[in-house]
Amino acid sequence: MRKLKIFICAIVGAFCGALLMYLLLPAICDYFVGPIYGDDQMSANASIFFIGTPVMFIIGAIVGWFLGWKYIKHPRRDRVMQG
Repeated sequence: MRKLKIFICAIVGAFCGALLMYLLLPAICDYFVGPIYGDDQMSANASIFFIGTPVMFIIGAIVGWFLGWKYIKHPRRDRVMQG
């Protein structure tokens, strides 16, 4: 059950990372690309989205896994400490 909870934390973290990229995309594209005047800028925005979203998905999964691993108690360790 502990592994399933950690896996769920990783999945939630992955989707939070992808959502963060989706929410920050306009600011990132505006900073790096600037205003859109043609196909080159639109291609640059698309490449930022298609590269950044999987990267943030993976980073979010790693952070979610780490936090789940840290905060979900290990059942055997708790039994040893109690008795």
